[in-house]
Amino acid sequence: MFASNRYLIPFIFMGAACAADPGTRPHDMSAAQHQAAAEQEETAAAGHDAQYDPAATKAETQCKGRVCWTSRANPTDKHSADAQKHRELAAKHRAAGEVLKQAEAQACAGIDEEDRDVSPFYHREDIASVSPAEEQIKGGKGTTTRTSGARIVFRAVPGLTAEWLQREVDCHIARAAAMGHSMPDMEYCPLALKGVKAAVSSAGNGFAVEVTSADAQTVDEILKRARALQGPAS
Repeated sequence: MFASNRYLIPFIFMGAACAADPGTRPHDMSAAQHQAAAEQEETAAAGHDAQYDPAATKAETQCKGRVCWTSRANPTDKHSADAQKHRELAAKHRAAGEVLKQAEAQACAGIDEEDRDVSPFYHREDIASVSPAEEQIKGGKGTTTRTSGARIVFRAVPGLTAEWLQREVDCHIARAAAMGHSMPDMEYCPLALKGVKAAVSSAGNGFAVEVTSADAQTVDEILKRARALQGPAS
C-alpha cells in the first residue's frame, strides 16, 4: 500500500505553537486568508503604534498607611503591548500560510498543471467500483468494525500506476488545504474535504484509493461524494 503523510506536515509543525491563538493554525483557513489576516493584524499594530507615546507620563498618588507616595507611569504603554501582540499574530498567520504553500509545492512537485487542476475522480468512466472503507478498532471488549470512508477502484488505464496515483491524490489534498477547502468546482471530489487521508493500493486489474477520515460527518460526506461518482457525469 502506498500511503503518504506529507499533507499532515502543517498539523505537526504549527499545532503546539499556535494552540493559544485560535485561527492561526495552518488548516484554520486558506493560505490567502492567512495572508489577509496577517495584513489586518499589521494594520491594527500600526494603529496602536500611532497611539503610543514613549514620552507620555502621568502622575499618580498612592496612599499606603499614613504616607501618600507619587509615582509616574506611561498611560500609553498598553498601546505598545497591543501593537506587539498584533505583530505576533501577523507573524503566526504568515507562517501558517507559508506552511500550507510549501506543503502544496512539495506534494505537487512534478505533477502536470492539468493534473493539479483536475481531480482523478473527475474521470468517472474509469471508476470500476465504489464501496465503504472499513477499519478494525480494538477495544476492551474485543474488536469492532467501523466505516472510515470510501474505497474507489480505478480500472487500469495506460500510464496509470499506484505510485503516480498516490502522488496525484496527495497533491489534491495539499492543494485543498492551501485553498481552505473552499473549492466549488471540486464539490464532487472527496479529496477536497478537510481532514481526509488517502492511500493507494493495487486492486487486481486496477488501483484502489481509500479516502478516510476520523470524523463521522466527514466520513458520511466522503461516502456521499464517492457514491455519486458512479452516477452519470455532469
